Amino acid sequence: MGGKGRYELPEQQTPLMLRMPITAFLAWLVPGLGHIYLGHRGRGMICLVAIIVTFWSGVAIGGVQSTVAPQARKLWFVAQLGTGGNALAAYALHCRVDPETARSGTVALVAPWSASEIGVHYTGVAGLLNLLVIFDAVARAETPVKRRRSRRGPRSPTLRGAS
Repeated sequence: MGGKGRYELPEQQTPLMLRMPITAFLAWLVPGLGHIYLGHRGRGMICLVAIIVTFWSGVAIGGVQSTVAPQARKLWFVAQLGTGGNALAAYALHCRVDPETARSGTVALVAPWSASEIGVHYTGVAGLLNLLVIFDAVARAETPVKRRRSRRGPRSPTLRGAS
């Protein structure tokens, strides 16, 4: 059964009712990780790179103090939280850079208005994009991945007795 084009369903060790929340949590924590968990490595890596690069580009453009500022931009921060671990890491960095201003609600070290707005939009869009990726991963958790049984091509016929 290991011929070319033959597929075999993987053994499903995790029940569907557990696989779906695990997939959703992993996809939220690290964008693309839910797809990788399900066996869609290529799709997961594309999502991972696209969302992480978009999020951290926004932080680099706008600066962490003015981009990830939940006191000043509550709804944008909710959108940024869609990237999970990235938003939490950026917020921790925000608090670490100047903890006094983070607690008081005022924003220090603010980037120019246009750079700040562009950074906020990049990070917010990355979070909302990851919500779509989470929904896609959860939907894919319902159907098992078809995997090739063998990475090698079809077996070539061997000649017995030939010297």
